[in-house]
Amino acid sequence: MTALRKLVCLAALAAVMWGGAARAADFSGGTFTCLDYTNGLGENSAGRMSSNLARLWMYGFLTGYYKAKGTLEMSTDDAADAQALDAVIIQACKVYPTNSIFVVLSKGIAADPRKMPNAVARDFTPTSYTCGQHLDGKNGAAAAANKADLAEFWAFGFVQGYKNVSVPDFEIGAEFRVPITNSLLKGCASERDELLMGLAGRVADRVKINP
Repeated sequence: MTALRKLVCLAALAAVMWGGAARAADFSGGTFTCLDYTNGLGENSAGRMSSNLARLWMYGFLTGYYKAKGTLEMSTDDAADAQALDAVIIQACKVYPTNSIFVVLSKGIAADPRKMPNAVARDFTPTSYTCGQHLDGKNGAAAAANKADLAEFWAFGFVQGYKNVSVPDFEIGAEFRVPITNSLLKGCASERDELLMGLAGRVADRVKINP
């Protein structure tokens, strides 16, 4: 998919799902603050799209973190566990409004294992979403392409959380989202039946840290 089409798809997603202007291209969990997140939760907030993308990233982060720790437990009641997790995040953000969501997750929330919802956005369900679906969606109709965009954003958070288990203070900047996505696409091309979530863990293992 061309960069232009990805931009169009993301803009369409903003209008259809959440409204408002997206800043996905330069999103980083290390620069997006808790105050940014809570301010964008209002129904008519100009930052609603950014906050929903941040929520998707945070869900990916925690899933990746728990996966690397060997403590990942998926929910049997998505609605209840998503509500409980959202409440924990909001409460932490109210206590530490100037902290980044990366700091709040890595230094606090991630310390306690929590059940992760299977479905995290519309019909994007990481526990059943395969590489084949992702590749087909990238070049598919608008709904499938939008889901692929969401999956890649979630995976960006997953790689960050997974990596932080072995390197607690390491932050993956926004400029590395495209290389990580490209690594996922390359891996998916030869592993169509694999879950994107499983491949994301292997990509995280390959992320190198310069001393």
